[in-house]
Amino acid sequence: MDIIFHRKKLLKALALLHQIVPAKVQARPVLANILLKVVDGDVLELSSTDMEMGMKYSMPLIRCNEANTTLLPAFQLMAILKEADSDEIHLEKSGRTAVLSTRRAQYKLPSFAEDEFPEVPELEGESITLPKAGLSRLISEVGFAMNKEPNRFSHNSLLLCLRGNTLEGVATDQIRLAYSQQPLEQTFVKDERYIIPAKAVAVLQSLFTDDEEESILMVKGENQVTFKFKAGFLITRQVEGVFPPYREAFDKYADVPSIVMPVEMLMKAVRQIILLTCENARNIAVLLDEGQMVLKASTPLGEGQIELGIDYKGESVRLGINPFYVQDFLKELTAQGLETVRIKMAGAKRPVIMSPHDQYLYFMSPTSV
Repeated sequence: MDIIFHRKKLLKALALLHQIVPAKVQARPVLANILLKVVDGDVLELSSTDMEMGMKYSMPLIRCNEANTTLLPAFQLMAILKEADSDEIHLEKSGRTAVLSTRRAQYKLPSFAEDEFPEVPELEGESITLPKAGLSRLISEVGFAMNKEPNRFSHNSLLLCLRGNTLEGVATDQIRLAYSQQPLEQTFVKDERYIIPAKAVAVLQSLFTDDEEESILMVKGENQVTFKFKAGFLITRQVEGVFPPYREAFDKYADVPSIVMPVEMLMKAVRQIILLTCENARNIAVLLDEGQMVLKASTPLGEGQIELGIDYKGESVRLGINPFYVQDFLKELTAQGLETVRIKMAGAKRPVIMSPHDQYLYFMSPTSV
């Protein structure tokens, strides 16, 4: 192999591919590498996989003197390109050594046996076109509610459901649940469900920063799903899991009055009351009475109380809640520039519902006060 490529273009590709490289590779050290292969004479195809998900990404070369394939360590390759002082990099492979050269620097990396690297398959079949902007917003709106424990696979994931002419997104950690929907041009007679692992969701979110992408094609296999974009594709296994009946849950609150509050006012109050929470005492009390909402904290750090004037004439309610979960949702509303939030509180044993509109809902289980 003897090629010259643009440093920034390869770094852009590696920023995606490197997210797939597993952190621990003792069982299969070959997975710590990225496969570089020249195809069609002037295109560099890159591959990475962790055996659960994989990606292929293609980019144009400045020049190809000799087409071939090489397998290079991902971490060292990315580190070198970040610090390189030239936008044009020369890569030449000789035997089991690859030489990267810039104007004033030269690096030698081991080139491993390419035939040991697993093939990254591409699913073929009927594809579904998803608007990039809509999918990006949906994942951002619900992704923060995914479980953070990697061993709980069914909830360390995100549900995408094609229903009628909408795309639904759902994420939960069994204490809270976020639901959002986006309109689609295509209509589906039967519901189609895709449960995507959190790691793949993070890679997808990185794809959305590319201004060249206007839409993403999704192809479903038996146990996998492929997301195709202009430069390549991401394939990931699907996770098995059961999600709560999120659609029916909101209907049960039809008779519960909504409290409409400015996002900024509630966010400021939550930030203030969080100051007195600690690792062993993270919950606060919420007291709802006619015309007033009170946030109270009583922890080893001290006691605090924030009073908020509201338009409410329903029954008095007292419950406990995790203010950090409230803050997560309000941060997303703030990022979107949404100014008001609706809150439904139906009692100490029923979830609290927050939403800026009917297409975006957030459920939180109450806690002990």
